[in-house]
Amino acid sequence: MSDADAYNPYAPPTAQVGSPAAVGSGLKHRNLVVMFVLLILTLGIYYPVWFFRRRPGLNRLDSSRKLALWPLLLFAGDFVLEVVAAILAGDQTVAQAFGSQVVLVMQLLQFSIGILMIIQCFAIKDIIEEHAMGPDDDSGEPNLFKPHVKLSGLMTFFFSIFYLQHAINKYVVGAQARL
Repeated sequence: MSDADAYNPYAPPTAQVGSPAAVGSGLKHRNLVVMFVLLILTLGIYYPVWFFRRRPGLNRLDSSRKLALWPLLLFAGDFVLEVVAAILAGDQTVAQAFGSQVVLVMQLLQFSIGILMIIQCFAIKDIIEEHAMGPDDDSGEPNLFKPHVKLSGLMTFFFSIFYLQHAINKYVVGAQARL
């Protein structure tokens, strides 16, 4: 083989090129059954872990809305507070050890953070919907060929991370794989 045969300017490139699926958001397809089992095995710890693990990828999606870190830190702090209170109470209940007013404040805090996490779920729903619409074109005209994704508010409320992961699997990871 001569030097002239070794170099072909019309040959396809041999370097590996990053695909949009690999480069994209960093979100991956997750099995919902495995998520449910992990939630049970970790006694609920998987719930905040899901948010912490998905937050960077969700914030990289094509959406004007981003997921803040402070609600997740507040949720994790409340979890630590509940565990520490239970450990410090020892053989007694938390109410016996610290009084009913402390328990009432802790329950109010837990309720407030629960509402905040539902709001976070709806923020994720909006991020996924906006990302699935794709980038806007410069003409300002409505694009009839652009898919209109509308996630269910009821499913988001009742199934939270499981429904959101289903939407990520379908509209984010599935869309990247089709590119």
